[in-house]
Amino acid sequence: MIQKTIREKKILEGKNFLLCVSGGIAVYKALELVRFLKKMGGSVKVAMSANAQRFVTPLSFEALSENPVLSEESEDWGRGISHITYASWANVCILAPATINSLSKFAYGMSDNTMLSTLLASKAPILIAPAANTQMYLSIQAQESIQKLKNMGYEIIWPKEDLLACGVYGIGAMAEIEEIGYQAIRRAWEDSFWKGKKIILSGGGSSEEIDDVRCITNHSSGLQASYLALALYLMGAEVVLVSSRFPIFLPSNIQCKFVQSTKEFHRVIEENLDGAEYYFGVAALSDFVPKQKREGKIKKQEELQVEFVENIDILRCLKGIKKIGFKAEKDKEKAKFYAQQMLTQKECEFVCLNIIGDENPFGGMQNAISLIGRGGEIEFGLSDKFDLAFILLDGIAKLSQNPQI
Repeated sequence: MIQKTIREKKILEGKNFLLCVSGGIAVYKALELVRFLKKMGGSVKVAMSANAQRFVTPLSFEALSENPVLSEESEDWGRGISHITYASWANVCILAPATINSLSKFAYGMSDNTMLSTLLASKAPILIAPAANTQMYLSIQAQESIQKLKNMGYEIIWPKEDLLACGVYGIGAMAEIEEIGYQAIRRAWEDSFWKGKKIILSGGGSSEEIDDVRCITNHSSGLQASYLALALYLMGAEVVLVSSRFPIFLPSNIQCKFVQSTKEFHRVIEENLDGAEYYFGVAALSDFVPKQKREGKIKKQEELQVEFVENIDILRCLKGIKKIGFKAEKDKEKAKFYAQQMLTQKECEFVCLNIIGDENPFGGMQNAISLIGRGGEIEFGLSDKFDLAFILLDGIAKLSQNPQI
């Protein structure tokens, strides 16, 4: 049975995020975090400390979030603007930036301002993104507070090394907005079919050396594999991405393994198989490789001949793991026949068929895929590759749980 799915996916539709902002120079970055979550379809409310308002006015957060900012001055129980109503509304809370003062007070249950009261009143998962001067961050007191919060089950989004506002280069800069935002989204998707599963993906195109300078490769951008890796991570999976190209920002908790040749792909995939449940063979790996690599650089000459031999077929070789193959074809008439062959000959759970055309060229920004399984098929029309990653994973989950859909 074939289902057609072409709608765009709003990945944060119906999800509520409470951003608690304490007073540090990194407050301006929190504005970008509001925009990031809103663009993904989420609803955002903000609670600010008095010191945070010295750096950025509440009006800026209200304009971006489209909700009143909660503070000492604005708390109004009659209008539902209170630390209890904001705390109970949220699916996920984020303290960013988290100054040493605020995170230490929170660690010991102190609530001497409305923002901290809101955090303490929340039952939602709480993410904490510290931002501080290097010496303040590394102080015994700060580290003790951070460890205490971690031991209590709060998620710490570790700061990075950078040139700080005080002129010192060192640890203490707040994590990238995407890093914080993606971890928040991951916590909001905790009921996913993919949660807790270890997934290996291959992405990009292989490069097979002809000599020390030249290689045979292809136009694969690695974009679809990277978006699938990101979508799986956001759905709660443990993700290993083995790829020759990483075209987008990926959270640090995704294990990214850079490789080039098919042999390197194979070796790294095998090294990470332990505990893995699924392998997504998205990479465009060469069917043929030079029989022998030439040393040095081949000089320009007439009628150069390079002998090729059949390459290793990683998808066929892998055992003990559920395999999802990806197949790109130009022949529209025989494409599904070839995909069905791949399904049986390489013992795949599913094959994702991409018929390359003018609208979705190899390496393009959009894609259209037919998801083919033994008991059903779903067609996904032309879509942005990020949206497609989510609806494709939804389709795999549905067909896995009910093959006769």
